[in-house]
Amino acid sequence: MIKPKILIVGSFPKPKKKIYGGIAKSCKLLIESNIFNDFKIIKLDSSQISHPPPNFFIRLILSVFRMIKFLIKLLIDKPNVVLIFCSDGASSIEKGIMIFLSKLFNSKAVIFPRAGNLINQVEDNYLFSLSIKFLFNKSDVFLCQGIKWKQFAINKLKITPSKVKIINNWSATEDLLNIGENRIISEEPKKIKILFVGWLEKAKGISQIIQSFKRLIDKKNNIELIIVGDGSMKKELEKLLVQKKYRDKIKLKGWLNDKALRQCYQDSDMFILPSWYEGMPNSLIEATATGLPSISTDVGMVSDYYNDKENMLIIDLKNQNILTNSIEKLINDVNLRKNIAKNGMLVSKKIFSTKINLNKLSKIINE
Repeated sequence: MIKPKILIVGSFPKPKKKIYGGIAKSCKLLIESNIFNDFKIIKLDSSQISHPPPNFFIRLILSVFRMIKFLIKLLIDKPNVVLIFCSDGASSIEKGIMIFLSKLFNSKAVIFPRAGNLINQVEDNYLFSLSIKFLFNKSDVFLCQGIKWKQFAINKLKITPSKVKIINNWSATEDLLNIGENRIISEEPKKIKILFVGWLEKAKGISQIIQSFKRLIDKKNNIELIIVGDGSMKKELEKLLVQKKYRDKIKLKGWLNDKALRQCYQDSDMFILPSWYEGMPNSLIEATATGLPSISTDVGMVSDYYNDKENMLIIDLKNQNILTNSIEKLINDVNLRKNIAKNGMLVSKKIFSTKINLNKLSKIINE
């Protein structure tokens, strides 16, 4: 029996190359799943080579090389389906051209945008909007992470409703959910460990995290801030560690492998993500899957699935006081921590299960 071929354009970095992010994690889980054993998978890596990204000229050269590789794979491998993961900005234009080329070579094209900022860019720039609308309408299926993305695809991009399918983020793996199902929240912990996982960039709310922690540490001596990730604001965080007041209170972990990250989720007491824009953040799903009571800004698809004070605390963007007060509220109210931890884990289990959503994706590709 000849297996149908899927060409996946996503993030497939080499083992020694440290590339992190939602698309990289999603591609890794997809490739490792036995759900896609009935397909022959062909990979094309479109990972960003550095963070922050290189200048426009270098990115243009890399894009041309990727397009050549893409054309070669279309010619030689003749995939039945091309599944294209897509970020925002220039990346989305490049991936839109790939949709167009896939159709020229009689391959079905499935586009899966993952960056919440793409919606803002389309709404703010008329020419960019026209380009995305033209290119993305060539796809056979438009995958979206929630209701907001579906409305955007139908109403703004004018994509035929029957082509728009919701596939939720599949970051809630069985091992993460197992941590959540067995988590015990202490009535009086000796120390409250507050966790952040993500890029250390301004748009992730790093400045708000720092300021909130500075305020809280003056009131409470039993808190610790654990930061997993890397980025341009790392040096600013390292400056804090020089001060004796923060040296033992802030832990900069850098990026961690899967095993170490799971342990970090397990050992922490709450999770915060004061980001300015997201699609459906992997780290937030992973945190709630492990039963961590979480605080997030109302970005991307978050409020499509989580309810404030029921399974998460959802706060306004860039509001320093609300972030500080919400962290303090969780520290002081153990019953609130228990309730949103349990309910958040149930949301991840029901909505973001790896097995459930990869089965959905497999079905769509088969159809």
